[in-house]
Amino acid sequence: MSDNYICPICNSEVDSFLPLPDYYLEQLLKFGGSVDFDNRETLNWRNYSCPNCNATDRDRLYALYLNFRFVQSPRTAEKQLFIDFAPSKPLSGYIRTLLDISYFTVDIAMSGVDYHADITNLSMLNDDSVDFFICSHVFEHVSDDRKALSELLRILKSSGQGILMVPIQLNAISIDEDPAETSEAERWRRFGQGDHIRSYSKRGFVERVLDSGLKLTAYGINSFGAETFRRSGITPQSVLYITSR
Repeated sequence: MSDNYICPICNSEVDSFLPLPDYYLEQLLKFGGSVDFDNRETLNWRNYSCPNCNATDRDRLYALYLNFRFVQSPRTAEKQLFIDFAPSKPLSGYIRTLLDISYFTVDIAMSGVDYHADITNLSMLNDDSVDFFICSHVFEHVSDDRKALSELLRILKSSGQGILMVPIQLNAISIDEDPAETSEAERWRRFGQGDHIRSYSKRGFVERVLDSGLKLTAYGINSFGAETFRRSGITPQSVLYITSR
C-alpha cells in the first residue's frame, strides 16, 4: 500500500500537501491570537493544500462527500439546483467538471460569480427551490448569521441538503462574536482572522443551526474511513456537517 497522498479533486498522487501559509501564524503571533491549530476541528495545517490544484483539506473533504452524493449514489435523474456560496476555485472547477447539475455561484463581492448577493437576503432564489448548497466558512464574516440561516432554511427544498461549515475552535466553550468590532488587530486576536467577526465553539455552532429549524448531521472519520482520510490529507478530528430541513 502506497504511503503517498491522493487529492480527490485533481486525482493526483503527491508525496505531501503544502502546509498552511506562514502568514496566518505570523499575524496571530503579532496580534496575540491563538496559534493552537491542532484545536481547530477541520484544519490540516501541516498538509493544507494540494501542490497541483491548490485544494485545501476542507475542499478535499467536500469532494469526497459530493462524489458519493452525486456520482456514486445519485438520488434523481433530474438536474438538481446546486448553489455554491463564496466558491473555492479548485472545488468549483471539480463540481463543474464532474457533476451533472444546474450549478450557480454566489458571493457578496467576489468577481466571476454568477450572482452578487448577501447571504442574509437571497431574493433571487425562490422558497423551496434549492436541492443542494455549499456554505463553507461564510458565517464567521456575516453580521447576522441567524438571518443567514433563516434564508438557507427558506430556499432549501424539503428533500434538499447542504454542506454547512465554519471554523470551529474545539477548546472554546461558547461563540465569541462582535459584529461591531472593526479593529483588524482585535479581530485577529479574538476571532483568528482579520476579516472575521466571530469564533465558533462546536456546541455553539450546532445549537445555532438547530435553533434555526435546520437539521444537522455530522460525518467524521468513522463515516469515511481512516485510510480515506489519511490518503486525502484530512485530519482524524475533521467533521463534515450536512444540513437539511
